[in-house]
Amino acid sequence: MLISQEELLLLAYIYVFCFLGAFSKDMLDTFLEKIPKVLIFKVLTSSLTVTILLYGLSEYILNRISYRSFTALCYIFGIVSFEILVKYSSIKNINSIIKIIYEIKYGQNKDKG
Repeated sequence: MLISQEELLLLAYIYVFCFLGAFSKDMLDTFLEKIPKVLIFKVLTSSLTVTILLYGLSEYILNRISYRSFTALCYIFGIVSFEILVKYSSIKNINSIIKIIYEIKYGQNKDKG
């Protein structure tokens, strides 16, 4: 399986904006004294998780919205990434996500014929 430079660049693009969103949320929580310091491991893992999710859906998303909107979406997903990671940490919830993605991907093919 060959991975082109464009795909790697897209993955890095998504990760950077997800990381910035997650980092800015942790910085805000630090300034509001909800947490004592920025938890960099939490920021790295949660932004990586949401990056994989967005990268998997990027072909579908980029066919419908522009890169500017996609950048904002990556940043917003970065902000809520830790909550997404915590909410979907059980197998039951992961199974529901797989079903939703399956319906999105194959549900449209039924409509097209």
